[in-house]
Amino acid sequence: MREYLLTPSAERRLQAIFSDIAPGGGSGGEPYPLPADVEFVFILRGSLEVAVGGTPMTLRAGDSFTFPAGAPHSFRVPPDAAEAAQVLRVVSPALPDDTRY
Repeated sequence: MREYLLTPSAERRLQAIFSDIAPGGGSGGEPYPLPADVEFVFILRGSLEVAVGGTPMTLRAGDSFTFPAGAPHSFRVPPDAAEAAQVLRVVSPALPDDTRY
């Protein structure tokens, strides 16, 4: 998975992240919370399986989803997907510098 910070690093109100995720790739096996209020996910290409609070769903190109960033969540591209997923994530407020995104 490759991730790119799109907003200036000094921007604290929100943080936009572009992710390019290969089939089978994602956030890892364990759900995790983020120290923020809300996370917005928009699928630009491909599909992404997202689980928030143990509830899974599949998002496809053009779909968006908003959820509490502090809820344990995880995501991955299905291993049998035909293509990588390109995802825009927006987190508010911005994550602390020492938090993975």
